Amino acid sequence: MRRKRPDVGRHIGRYVSAMLLVAAVGATEAPAQVQAQATQLAIRNSSVVPTMPSDAKGKATFNAARSARGPKILISTESKWLWYISGRDTLVSAPVAIGIGETFEYKGKRYVFETPRGKRVVRSKQKDPVWTVPVWHYYEKAHQRGLEAVPLKKDEPYLLDDGTWIEIRDNQVGRVNKFGNWWPFSQDYEIIFDGKIFIPPMNTIQRKVTDALGPYKLDTGDGYLIHGTHVYNEDSIGTAASHGCVRMRNEDLAVLYRLVKTGTPVYIF
Repeated sequence: MRRKRPDVGRHIGRYVSAMLLVAAVGATEAPAQVQAQATQLAIRNSSVVPTMPSDAKGKATFNAARSARGPKILISTESKWLWYISGRDTLVSAPVAIGIGETFEYKGKRYVFETPRGKRVVRSKQKDPVWTVPVWHYYEKAHQRGLEAVPLKKDEPYLLDDGTWIEIRDNQVGRVNKFGNWWPFSQDYEIIFDGKIFIPPMNTIQRKVTDALGPYKLDTGDGYLIHGTHVYNEDSIGTAASHGCVRMRNEDLAVLYRLVKTGTPVYIF
């Protein structure tokens, strides 16, 4: 049974039933599995609703979202919550992690780790995304661990203290031993030797990390994503924990991913 439509001055949309959400997702999955996911989301729907922020920018974004027609994603940085609304129905309502809201500086370079507020758009969708590690990650690790960050360059081998060296061949970063044998470093691991953390070039396998973004991603541009969780950060949902992206539970993201189309507006307030 649907709720009576709430006051649009406080809330946006109403909550759709679990069976309607099953129909929206489609019959590509086992009905029992989809219905279970939809039921869980329907239960969460009743706990948190979009409310007007107190600051001017938040109010402006909230009002723009309220006025916008068609499907839309709303994200509250205050409540740390995401809603996907189509018409007057809220199809997805789920907790998220947002940016930590801190500034990081390293050797004169400044990075702001916050989730940008305002209107964005889902530019693309991807299943099984691979994370291309941004340079600030290496700088942050260097700062935290007392290491020196060293960018690696093709055709410029880097000699290590033990007489071996790091060398790039094709799209792989590897190490050459004292016998002249080269082998690539394993993907998903940082390269640390002699008090240094090495930064692989962007086009190399060693610069890309699997599983970090969960099973899906929605790209909203400028490096800001709506994505899932890795096993190591599952407990971060509902907190300010990311470097700017919006992070969801994988099971919630799986439902959102199936519903959202490219071009869907995203209102962050």
